[in-house]
Amino acid sequence: KAESLALEVGAEHTDSYRDIYPNADFYIYAVADDALPEVVDNVETDAGIHLHTSGSVDIAVFEGKRSNYGVLYPLQTFTRGRMVDFGRVAIFTEANSADNLRRIGDFASRQRRRVHLAGVIACNFANYLWQVADDVLHADNLRFYDVLLPLIQETVDKLKYMSPAEAQTGPAKRGDTQTIARHLDMLGNTGDVADLYGMFSRLILQKR
Repeated sequence: KAESLALEVGAEHTDSYRDIYPNADFYIYAVADDALPEVVDNVETDAGIHLHTSGSVDIAVFEGKRSNYGVLYPLQTFTRGRMVDFGRVAIFTEANSADNLRRIGDFASRQRRRVHLAGVIACNFANYLWQVADDVLHADNLRFYDVLLPLIQETVDKLKYMSPAEAQTGPAKRGDTQTIARHLDMLGNTGDVADLYGMFSRLILQKR
């Protein structure tokens, strides 16, 4: 992956810490959260500003190991091969000094973590629910793309001009307990999916 990316952007690549350029302006650690401490420990240079890109790892991962450091966190999901318009991506930053903060952005740590939490709920959890819905459709050989994608797209489009609370629809929003009961019966009334359906229905009913 490093080699193919380097070819795309006209850069060099390496799989050795010893070959990392020693005098760069910025070092960006775009690695898995649990790998970050090990990578930080193995990068030897203290030149430039060292930034990680995680929404949940504390800036202190660099403390005592680098002189200038911070966080550069883009609120977006990334898939290899899919282009992202960074002009529309919110980027949250944090730094260990005012001067470094001016160099890498204007946003605070609390905002970054709050936005990351909201992003996990809005994106990761929603995507899991789509997986559950896909499994439900497979029982009758229906395709997610054909059946649910237009509905999801319309729901997202509505959020351009109304709040999520205003856009909420469905049996729980209407207080339609008979439909909720039928759906739970279809799910067998027990098991993780039925529990999930019941929990969300109760939460939506409480918001009415």
